[in-house]
Amino acid sequence: MSDKNLQRYNGPPSTAIAVANWFLQRSWKEPSLPRCDQLKLQKLVYYAQAWYLANFNKPLFSEDIEAWPHGPVVRDLYLQFMNFGRNQITTLGTRLEKRENGYVTVTPEHDGSLDYFLDVIWDRYKRCSGVQLSNATHKEGEPWEIVSCFYDLEEKPTIPIEIIRSVFSGKISRSSSE
Repeated sequence: MSDKNLQRYNGPPSTAIAVANWFLQRSWKEPSLPRCDQLKLQKLVYYAQAWYLANFNKPLFSEDIEAWPHGPVVRDLYLQFMNFGRNQITTLGTRLEKRENGYVTVTPEHDGSLDYFLDVIWDRYKRCSGVQLSNATHKEGEPWEIVSCFYDLEEKPTIPIEIIRSVFSGKISRSSSE
């Protein structure tokens, strides 16, 4: 994932829900691919954060990624989509936002400046199922696996972004030297 165009991109950070909504909308346009259930969506958002950290040295979104038994999870996304269980997610995520006249429900989206970056992530992982992506996060040396060696996953510890950045920056360095 060391695309030269990604190195030049320096767009604004987003939110985990906006990134998830982008992946959901994209998945609905390609129904022949493995469905976008909670597991797949969580891992797509995780990989977007990981590659963004590695390429731009800053987070794509500010929400924490936690180490849950089935891999990395953004808690807000889990709470948004938990009612879908293992089924395909068919609605976009929303959140309450304070406005002049009180709180309103909004569907977070980014301004389009991240489309190229998210397209690269989508193209790399879109053919994978949630189980395949989850299994990939459990491999030796992956951030989830590193954290799982030190913490009880039932406590759902945060995966430090420094670990994510370091592991994925190392992947870029290794692919550049090959």
